[in-house]
Parts: sequence; structure tokens; C-alpha cells
Amino acid sequence: MEDSNTKNKSGLIKKASKDFIFSVLALVIYNGVLQLLVYSNIEKSIGRSGFDTVLYLISIISVMGAGFGTAASYSRMMAKKDREETNGDYNVFLLMIAVLSIPVTFGAIYLAEGISLKLFVPVLVLMIVTVFRYYSDVQYRMNIRFKEYFFFFLSVSVGYVLGLMLYPVTKNWVLVMFLGEIFGIIFTVMTGKIFRAPFFNLSGAFKENMKSAWYIAMGNVLANLILNSDRILLKHFAEAGQVTDFYTASLIGKIVAMLTTPLNGVVISYLTNYKIKMNKKIFATIGSAFLALTFLGALVCSGFSMIYVKLFFTPDVYDGASKFFFLANLGQLLYFISGSLMVVLLAFTEEKLQFIINLIYGIVFVTIVIPVTYKWGMVGFAYGLVAVNIVRFVTVIILGVVKLGKKKETEQ
Repeated sequence: MEDSNTKNKSGLIKKASKDFIFSVLALVIYNGVLQLLVYSNIEKSIGRSGFDTVLYLISIISVMGAGFGTAASYSRMMAKKDREETNGDYNVFLLMIAVLSIPVTFGAIYLAEGISLKLFVPVLVLMIVTVFRYYSDVQYRMNIRFKEYFFFFLSVSVGYVLGLMLYPVTKNWVLVMFLGEIFGIIFTVMTGKIFRAPFFNLSGAFKENMKSAWYIAMGNVLANLILNSDRILLKHFAEAGQVTDFYTASLIGKIVAMLTTPLNGVVISYLTNYKIKMNKKIFATIGSAFLALTFLGALVCSGFSMIYVKLFFTPDVYDGASKFFFLANLGQLLYFISGSLMVVLLAFTEEKLQFIINLIYGIVFVTIVIPVTYKWGMVGFAYGLVAVNIVRFVTVIILGVVKLGKKKETEQ
């Protein structure tokens, strides 16, 4: 019996390791193409100030995609574990978000100076397609099919490359992004079932699934607004060009931190498909190790940032970004690492806890970061962001330990 258990655990670890490798490779290719090729080439084409505007609009689109698309994905994985779910449940949710995208797009364009309303329809379409693409990866994570997950992100990357090849002719950055997102959706339609008929049959747990999706979405939107706050706040409160400066200063940290995304995907897949236990002691130990790695990682990322920004961006961008390499990378790593711990909690606690953590995070952010950015610009933003991400990390650890402790008492 013991040998059988050992063999099962060994097999599970081997499979999880293989899935993690596929997942990491997928995100490395995806982020490499997007960050190293697409963004740097567009910046060189339209200049530092023009790229500020592109980053601002992409950030709003990313908030909608990562906020609502990922919420639908995580909610469906939780539903698969605890209750029934259908394509129709989540298609209804996605259609609601498509409608919501109309005022969001209009507001984003209206609030940004110098952006033509001619961009309204292209940006709206890109936003809706991006939400659907973020949801699409549930097809592979829900059924632990990470080899296909790799090809899904490879398809997105191929779309970006094709868009970039057409860019010298089209001069249209929206088309570059659109081709990547739509290639991912087409791959999912061809290989999966989540976008197939019946499209609007609802399950008996439809209300519970909607409640779950909206709880996760509210927390995700808050968190992603803050993640993209460099491009939103600095656009309005800082000097021209500083959106690009801070973004490039934090880029290596962002790319490294995004490797936690595949880890999160593998973790939530296995925690919702297998009976794996977690207690407060293990959770606190994991949190402490992550915190130490975060500060070490920020130092390493700063060194690589000096090389990367100098090679791929214009000299004026390097001059503006170089003063903020450590702070910008540290802020990104803290954000993503605390996000990974929240994914672990999601498998063992109610979805509402995610919203509570991000609500606290949002309140602290508004209280600290917005005032210091208004007063000190990019310098205030850099220090403020590190401060609030430390608060988020500590909040996740404290609430996680408390909730896991209570859960153990209830089970006893």
C-alpha cells in the first residue's frame, strides 16, 4: 500500500513537472514575442511619446482581459471541482462583458488626450476578442492538457509575428494585437469544446457560477487596474514619455514574474483535480521562501534590465528608465508572487476571499499611490507601488494562515 502511494505521488510529481515545463515554454515564447519583438518595434516606429498612448490603451484592454476572461476561466475550474457547469453559463457571462466593453472603450478613448474616436471600433473589437482569448485557456487547464496549452500560446505568438510583419504596410498596432488574440481563439475552436454548441444551455448551478465569476472578476479587475497603473496613472499625472520609461524599467521583472502564470495554471489545475491538502504552516513557509526569492530576483532583474533596455530601446528611454530598475522590478515581482499565493488559497477557500484581499489592496493603493504620484510623479509612483505590494503580500499571508487554520478546526 505504501509502495503504491509512493508510486502514485512520484507519477503525479513527474506529470506536474512535465506540465509546468510546457506551461513555462508557452509563456516564454508568448512574452518573448510580445515584449521583445512587438512592443520594442512599435516604440521604435512611433516614438516614445506615441508609444505612451499605445501602452495606455493596451493596459485598459489587458485589465478587461485578465480581469474578466481569467475570472471566467478560474470560476469554471472551481465549478468543475464543486458543482456542474456548461458552456452556456460562461458564454452568458462573456456576452455581458462584451456589452460592458462598449462604455469602457469609449471612456478610455475619451479620457486620453489626442486619441481619435476613429479608434473606437478597432479598440472595442480588440478588447472583446482579448477577453475571450483569456478565457480560452480554461479548455486546457480544466482538463490538464498542457501540451495543447503550449500550442495555444504558440498560435497567439504566431499571430503577433504575422501582425508585426504586416505592420510596415498597415501601420496599425491594433491589427498586430488582434491577429495574435484571434489566432488563439481559432486554435481553441479547432481543438476544444468550450466554444461549441449548445451555446446557451444553462446548468442547474448557473446562479452559483455567475456569483463565483463576478466575485473573482471584481478582485481581478482591482488587481489588474493596479498592475497596469503605471500606464494609466503616469499617463495623466507624469511627464510625457514616463509611461514608456517606467514600463521598460519594469519589463524584465514583469517577464520573469509572468512565469508565475504557468505555475499558477498548473497549481490550480492539480489542486482542483486531485485531493491535495494544505495547512497554515506549509502556506506560511511557502510565503517566507517566496519573499526571500523576490528581493533576490529584483536584483538579478535589474542587471538584465540594464542590458535589455540599452539594446532594444532608444537612448532617451534608457536614460529615463535606468534610475528605476530595482524599484520597478521589485514592485512587479511582489505583485505576481502574492498573486501565486492567492491562487493556492483559491483552491482551499471561498472565492469571496480573493475579492476581500484585492479590495484591501485597492483601498491601500488609492490612499498611498495616487497622492504620491500626483505630488512626486514617477518617483512617488515607484516607491508607492513597492509599499502597497508589500501590504498585499502580508495581507495574503495573514488571511491565508487564519482561513486555513479555521478550516482545519472545522474539519476536526
